[in-house]
Amino acid sequence: MTTVWIYVDTNKEVGDRDHLKVFATPDAADEWFKNDPEGVAIGYEVLGDETRPRSYCPICGVLIDMRDLSQMLAHVHDAEIKISKGDGPPPREGPLH
Repeated sequence: MTTVWIYVDTNKEVGDRDHLKVFATPDAADEWFKNDPEGVAIGYEVLGDETRPRSYCPICGVLIDMRDLSQMLAHVHDAEIKISKGDGPPPREGPLH
């Protein structure tokens, strides 16, 4: 289960870019609350496909879908890519479902 922490600024109008703050980790929320010590963020479960392999780019921090080669290659950030031909994955055992 993935959880995000959400802060609502009731002094802002709905739709204002500062009305909501969404944090991926409690540490990120704590860091932001150094600017607003009276603020509080509540954890909420993220609904959706929990089996989707996602990861944050270690360089720019963008969340990418690890199944999407175009997204992965877009986040290479000028690194050299070595493409080689290997033996391939091991054969599967049993029937495919």
